[in-house]
Amino acid sequence: MTQLQRGEKRKLADLTPNRTLTVQVTTDHAGADVSVFGLNADRKLQDDRYFVFYNQLSSPGGEVTLTPATGTFTVHLDRLPAGVERLMFVVTHDSAPFSRTGALTLTLGDPQPRATVTLRGADFGTERAVMIAEVYRHAGEWRVASVGQGFAGGLDALLTYFGGQIADAPASPPAPVAPAPTYTPAPPAPTPSPAASPPPASAPSARHNAHGSAPVSLRDFLARTAERDNPGDVFELESSKMLEVKVNGRIWSKMGAMIAYTGNMTFKREGMLEGGVMKALMRAVSQESGPLVKIEGRGTCYLADQGKEIAIMRLQGDALNVNGNDLLAFEDSLQHDIVMMHRVAGMAAGGLFSVRLRGNGMAAILSHGKPLTLRVTPGEPIFTDPNATIAWSEHLQPQIRVDASLRSMFGRGGGETLQMVFQGDGFVIVQPYEEVPEISKSSSSGGNLGNLGDLFD
Repeated sequence: MTQLQRGEKRKLADLTPNRTLTVQVTTDHAGADVSVFGLNADRKLQDDRYFVFYNQLSSPGGEVTLTPATGTFTVHLDRLPAGVERLMFVVTHDSAPFSRTGALTLTLGDPQPRATVTLRGADFGTERAVMIAEVYRHAGEWRVASVGQGFAGGLDALLTYFGGQIADAPASPPAPVAPAPTYTPAPPAPTPSPAASPPPASAPSARHNAHGSAPVSLRDFLARTAERDNPGDVFELESSKMLEVKVNGRIWSKMGAMIAYTGNMTFKREGMLEGGVMKALMRAVSQESGPLVKIEGRGTCYLADQGKEIAIMRLQGDALNVNGNDLLAFEDSLQHDIVMMHRVAGMAAGGLFSVRLRGNGMAAILSHGKPLTLRVTPGEPIFTDPNATIAWSEHLQPQIRVDASLRSMFGRGGGETLQMVFQGDGFVIVQPYEEVPEISKSSSSGGNLGNLGDLFD
């Protein structure tokens, strides 16, 4: 049986050839209710009769039915009308947040179990509704997506969100979801584990895209909180290591990250003088921000980088500092600047500069393996290996420190050890891998300043 990670998508044909499915939701969260929304291509509920829940156990033609005692849906995909393009399976609670749950599992079968989605209470904050998974049509075939996205309101709020009408409350209490017999912890999600307390910075809302992957908000990426927004359709994960980008205008990506595309698009390297002379000087000296590519036009582009894991975040008015080598792509609506660290000693690390993203839009970052978020609090600084440091919060200003006494503890040793020091209030994201930046021929022959000649190419 296939375990789907949060944000992962699969072709249904890769899991089962059948088009009659069983979908069972189990949880130990007492009083929780399951339901499914039959949505159109715009993710709206055009017909309330395709909202199947405890008070409406079947769609009009029996295409989708619910057995409340076991929390099991029976779905006949070939019988769904053309206007129903997506089935969103959700679980809700009238009062208790899903941070209190121990186990929340969705199992898709035919009826033999073929795929499962497992979520934990630690994945959520105050959310009283969770979009667990989605079965949807795409390019003439059915797909399955693990969504794992929380929603601040309960069932009524979710119904309104999808464009449905709220009827009077039912006279009888709803039937509970079947309790999970045991709790088996889920494998780690592609995003890092939450910190003990959420970062103080204001959090942008998350929203998932048109095909089920879940671009998460900055705070959700760090602390799995309840902030949510409307779905978008620009970035989505084809797998944990491949990003699909819907281009309609301009998108920025890391140079060399494009592996395939369809449509009418052009790819142009960012000019050295683009963004002003100061940015050009920083870029020439640092090499921290690898060349960016402007992808312009209309179509679909697929991006990846050396098999690294990809995480999608959505910024809404806040900022994030990212190691230039770990920035895969971002929307043109985000401003990007190269930021210099405070101490000149940072030049020795090849990491004097980082890329600061600010504004409203989605960004995709890279990591070797599953990243880890570390909380930085006043009086308790965090020390990291520069080659393992991916990103950090807006208000932290890291410094580079040389400490030869720790060369056997940090990195590969064998010389003076460089450490990044983060002090203040925020977070830092690290990866389980020391990625040594490549040194270009121009750097090895003439130092970083040799790149200044590129300004006049």
